[in-house]
This record gives sequence, structure tokens and C-alpha cells, in this order.
Amino acid sequence: MCQYINLGYTKKVLIYGYNKMEKIYINNFFKRLILDYGLKREFVNKILEFSRQQQISIISHLIKTQAVDSSYLAHLLAAEFFLTYVDLDTINIAQIPVNIIDQKFQEKYQILPLAQENKKLLLALVDPTQQLILDNIRFATGLILEYKIADEKKFIKLIKKIKETSLIKKNITSLEDQFKAIQLENNYNNSNLVETLDNSNDVDLTIVNYVNKFLVDAIRRNASDVHIEPYHNQLLIRFRIDGLLYSIIDLPKYLTSRIITRLKIMAQLDIAERRIPQDGRFQLKDINDRNVDCRLSTCPTIHGEKLVIRILDNNKMLLEVDQLGMNTIQKKEFIKALASPHGMILVTGPTGSGKTITLYTGLSFLKKTTLNISTVENPIEIILAGINQVNVNPAIGLNFACVLRAFLRQDPDIIMVGEMRDQETAEIGIKAAQTGHLVLSTLHTNSAADSLIRLENMNIPTYNIVASVQIIIAQRLVRRLCMHCKVEQHLPRKILSKLNLALDNKIFTAKGCSHCTEGYKGRTGIFEILKLSEELKKIILQKNNVFEINQYAREHGMQTLYLSALEKLKQGEISLSEMKRVIKD
Repeated sequence: MCQYINLGYTKKVLIYGYNKMEKIYINNFFKRLILDYGLKREFVNKILEFSRQQQISIISHLIKTQAVDSSYLAHLLAAEFFLTYVDLDTINIAQIPVNIIDQKFQEKYQILPLAQENKKLLLALVDPTQQLILDNIRFATGLILEYKIADEKKFIKLIKKIKETSLIKKNITSLEDQFKAIQLENNYNNSNLVETLDNSNDVDLTIVNYVNKFLVDAIRRNASDVHIEPYHNQLLIRFRIDGLLYSIIDLPKYLTSRIITRLKIMAQLDIAERRIPQDGRFQLKDINDRNVDCRLSTCPTIHGEKLVIRILDNNKMLLEVDQLGMNTIQKKEFIKALASPHGMILVTGPTGSGKTITLYTGLSFLKKTTLNISTVENPIEIILAGINQVNVNPAIGLNFACVLRAFLRQDPDIIMVGEMRDQETAEIGIKAAQTGHLVLSTLHTNSAADSLIRLENMNIPTYNIVASVQIIIAQRLVRRLCMHCKVEQHLPRKILSKLNLALDNKIFTAKGCSHCTEGYKGRTGIFEILKLSEELKKIILQKNNVFEINQYAREHGMQTLYLSALEKLKQGEISLSEMKRVIKD
């Protein structure tokens, strides 16, 4: 049935396939997009005209143009069509009745069954105006349909995840059949199956090679950590890629002990000890036949031992100042501080914010045959040639303070302390910085100015802090947009105004392609560098609070973490959603 819709400021446009009520909804929908979101009327007219000519859904065509942020569009559709929005990131794949609707049909029309209860079928829709398609589903299934609106990007992500899960299940089924065949052939029970598999001549059938395959895959995908987590009826394997955890494999429960045993053997740990945490290391060959260091940590849980493998791929670590993500001014301040013969450089931020890489980059920049550089760490994450690195061992009394005292008797030029954890370590580090040594270290604080308060809370006198600390670098890591698939994001005027962005500022968002992980590829740093000038030192000595210190520093050119992230947003390097995820301002 043909209908006309009238937006009040455009000519009437002939539309196919909408009933009278839908026509009203679409009318209001486009008004909101123009008035609130800032879409141009000419663009809306083109959308309507093209949809009329091709006899396709207006909403589906609008989604394909990617002129409107997918999250905003989904929430607006839900509001205008009086439907509920569903966050597909919260959906458990295992509970989705995927076989009710053909998979190709799901992808083509972006309709996904979420749950079935008695005669009711709950569907997630990207476009709620595809009435003919929904009628076909109702007729084919004989079920009463209920709808929820979903974000198109999250829909694509979930479909991809369902496909991968389906493929993994096929591989697991094949693996299970192979294990059963080995058991029958050799008449072994579960307890000694690991030994059978290790001794098997058939490479594809062994746990050894299965473990090796997913570890090599983790290295290939640039994962920093592999989590192996036993639960009540499954073994979950997750990779941390660019700072976020992704579920990769869901294995049957009975494989838990075999896989964990294999990994503990690789790390030369006690396989009989399951009651206390253990730590170990091993090396692995990647697909290019290069050695990759892996650090293994175990922890007993109610369902068995959980393992976390930290992948330390030195082959991919570019320890260059230009690669950190600092802008020109920040880089200049950092290099100037590194060039100083004495004093302290502090790097601060939460766990996983890239502090260690920044410190190692500084050491790599300073490394010369004429300098004696020593580091004390727990644990040593990157091995650098030409540097004396010491791993602390509290069990025998070899702590940070003990090693620092030893360093001061070893004629050092530069000292790196993995972390200022206590008063004793901080005191020795401060004294070293005041007696002709350059000291680099880290603290766990939220901002650069907070580090001053943290040192004072360790009972370090304020005059000692201002006499030794040169700069404090606060940092975070943000995921970088994939250059192959990033797309422009059209933001509402209100958001642009809130961000102090001009209307012509181009903002980009993630899409996802074969070159990246969900639209992101690698990470970069955002920095806040607090330089302790003579004037700022006077303010600190006057016992002013963090707010006043920050205010003075901003007035004199310090770029905050928020402004640093905003700069990268304007440059098209990161997305707004990633900026909001990392920076809470």
C-alpha cells in the first residue's frame, strides 16, 4: 500500500509499505533527527526519494548511510515506535534460539531471535518498519512476536560472535570425538589421558598442540593476556586485546584439568599443588618462529585453578618516544626531564595504563655504554640488553628497599624503581634523586597532582618532594580506531556544544573489519604532564590542595587527560565512546 509522508518542510514523498500509524511514527522520527540531531533537510529528502525509487525501507537505508550514530538511532527508534531498547552486549549467546530463523535471513534483515517462551518469540530488530518480513516470520513460526530495538553495530558484533561460537563448537565436537577414539584405542581412563595425549604421535589429536594453537592465536591477535577460567560446567578462555577481555573459547568441563596441567608443565610448576597460587614462565614460538616470553600465574577458585598468561612479546614492542602518543609539547617536556643528570620522574595511573612501557621507553632513550642503568622490578616484564635488571623476591627479604640500597653502592647513574609502594622505598628513591642520580618510578594515582598528596601521605617531607621531583606524568591507554574501516560519526548539536567542538569538526567511530578487533587496532597513550616549575614548587610548599595545584598548572599550559583525549578525538584517532570509557570527566 502506498502512503505519503509530510515532514512539514519538505515536499510530500511517496513511500511504499507503511501503514498509517507507521507513517506518523516516521514523520516524528525524521523531525527529531533534523531538529535535535542536526541532519540537513536536503539529506533527509534524498533518503526519502531514494527509498521511494528503490521501494526499500527508509530506516534500513538511513542505517546503511551511517549518517547517524547507531546507538542514538536505536534509542530514538525505540522511543518513537514505543518499543524497548535491548543492549545486545548483555545477551548470553548460549540462550539464543538461533535455529528458529535461518541465519542468512537474520543477517539480511537484521532480525535476531532472543528468547522463546511457550508461544511467544522475542526478536531484536534494527529496523522496526519491516512489517512484511515480520509477518512472514509470524506465519512461518506460528508464534506471537514481541519486539525490541537493537543497535546495528552491536547486532553485527553479536552475529559475528554467534558464527565464531558455532565454528568453535564444531571444533570442540571434533576434538571430543578424537579424545574418545584415543581412550577406546588405548583403553585409558580420564586420569591418565593427559599422558596418552602427550605421547601421541598424531599431532592434531594432542592437548599439547591444542594449547599451543590457542596461545599462538593469542599472539597473532596481539593479546596481552590469556585468561583460563574454570566454572561449574565449562572452561572459558578469554583474550585481553587492546585492554578489553573477549570470550574466545567455551570448552567442556572435563578438559579443564588436562589443559591446566599442560600449561603448568610448560611453566615448570608443581602440577600436584592446587591449593596455593604459583608463578612461572615459559617461551613459545610464534607463527614467524620467534621466541615469545609468557608469564603464568595460577590462583585457586571454587571450581579449580584459574590461570592467567601474560604475553610479553618483545618483538612487537617499539620503545620509541614518538610511539607513546605524546603531542609535541609533552614529548619535549619528557625528553628534557630525561636529559637531566639528577632528579625524579614519576609516571602515574591505574593498573594497565601503560606506565611500564613509558618507563622502558625512557630507559631505551637513555641507554648508552657510558651510563650505569639499574632497575628493580616485580616482576621484570621487558628484558633490555645493557641494563642491570633485578627481580624482587620478598620470600628471601629481597624487596625494593633492599635492592635500592645495594644499587646506591654500585655506582649508578640512572635507577628505575618499578613502583613506590611504601615509605621506605619512597625515602630511598627521593634521597637518590637528591644525590646526583636520575630516578624513574611509578605510583598508582588518578592524576599527576594526586601523586604529590600520595607522597606526603607516605610521610615524605614536602620540601624533599619539591627538591627532587621534576615532572609527573599521568597517563591512560585508549584504543586506536582502525584506519581501514573507521566511519564518520554525526553527533547531535548538544553533544558537539558540550565538547566545545565546532559543527564542522569530523568525528569518527568504530565499524569493524578483517584488519581489526571490532573497529579498533592497537592502543595509544593520552598524557597529563605536570612540570614542577619554581612557582609551582612555592604553591606546593604553601600546602595548597590538589584543586589549586591543578588550576595553576592548567592556567600555565598543562594539558589535562581530558584535553589530551579530546585532541586525539579531533584528529580522528579515537572514538567518542572510547574517550568516555577511559576518561570519566
